[in-house]
Amino acid sequence: MLHGTGLAVWPAVHTHPGTLKGSMMAKLDATQKKWLAVLGSMLGSDAGFLQALTAQPSAPAEAPSPAGKGAETAAAAPAAAAQAEEVLQDRRREFKRCRAQWVAVKQRAEQDLEKVKDGAHMAYLADAAQFPKIVAGCKAIDDILDNLDDELRDTLDQYASTPLRDQKKLEKLAGTAKEVLDRYQQFVASNQLMKAIDEKEFADVVVHAPVTKALKDLRKALA
Repeated sequence: MLHGTGLAVWPAVHTHPGTLKGSMMAKLDATQKKWLAVLGSMLGSDAGFLQALTAQPSAPAEAPSPAGKGAETAAAAPAAAAQAEEVLQDRRREFKRCRAQWVAVKQRAEQDLEKVKDGAHMAYLADAAQFPKIVAGCKAIDDILDNLDDELRDTLDQYASTPLRDQKKLEKLAGTAKEVLDRYQQFVASNQLMKAIDEKEFADVVVHAPVTKALKDLRKALA
């Protein structure tokens, strides 16, 4: 019996704080916890100790393993390389599409410009006074073909056939292609004859608009 309380204490638990620590390490049932609460109120400063014994211990947080981090990094490296390769492949496919579009547009423009020349000749064939102007106009059409030469196509062919791993050569070819493109775009933008041809006066053809669009798409693909 505890003096002054009228309460019995089971044999495994003693009122002295030094002996409580060993006995409390066993699992406590509901009745024992009730008695501990009573003992805690009597022992004063040891109450915190008793509460700590009845609480469930929390599992320590596991620190990340350095070896695990290294393995994750090693596993992520091939995935990153594969993703970078896929990006380059996507750019290569888009470039080839724009290149094929430019080649087709250029070939069509050459054919259409010849149609314009033929139409102009036929329209003023019997007008001797206007014929010199037609000759001059046809020469201006030839100038269009001369300015939109094969340099860009040849550079694009080299670019398309260069392996992706040879980035240094690709960058050099891309720089050359951009310079040629800039020259083409400036010429087309300022050429009034090409714009006039789109009015279809001598032939039912459109040259300026498709050439402008093809050059713009190709410039974007090389960016």
